[in-house]
Amino acid sequence: MYINRVGANCCSRLLLFLGQVQNLQAMLAVLHDWIRLRILLDTMIWSTGMHVRCLFFFLGLMSAFVVVGCGGDSAPPETLVPVVGTLLVDGEPMDGVVVTFIPEITKNNRGGSATTGGAGAFTVMDLTQNLPGLAPGKYTVSYSRMRLPDGSVAPEPTPDQPVDPGMIRVETLPEHLQNPDPRLPSSMVDISTDGITNLELEISMN
Repeated sequence: MYINRVGANCCSRLLLFLGQVQNLQAMLAVLHDWIRLRILLDTMIWSTGMHVRCLFFFLGLMSAFVVVGCGGDSAPPETLVPVVGTLLVDGEPMDGVVVTFIPEITKNNRGGSATTGGAGAFTVMDLTQNLPGLAPGKYTVSYSRMRLPDGSVAPEPTPDQPVDPGMIRVETLPEHLQNPDPRLPSSMVDISTDGITNLELEISMN
């Protein structure tokens, strides 16, 4: 009876600790694995006596603390600010251009991307949180526009449709726009803590 009370008390403390972990998904996965391990250990050692069972019980608790403690150091999501703008290619708006923002500091930040509309307008979506906006900071901007060889937009394929070599898309923008030099100021964008709602990007095919 005493051992049961101790076990229940330890479980309560463990759950309180786990409730403070920010990564809920990791917490549930660890807790699920620990419960499976606990059941397996009980099945294996039920006939070995009380002292051995208690030892394995507390070893299981310690393992859960260690695993969750190591995974609880992940930083919270970055605060996002709006990034909205227009893209001009040789002075003219161009639709269907994927504009990618590559962060200078990649910790907890995978950057963002947007696809331009008919007037060259775009709204950036954060790739980490899948929400509109970007974390403040410096970004290198790259560009891509995939089209069919004749310049037209490829139709959406159907699941049973065979691959048509004539429908394979190709890159229509030059290499210096696909892989810009981050050392060049023209390739960089600095997003302030207030965001940017009138960002104007101008690039050249030459």
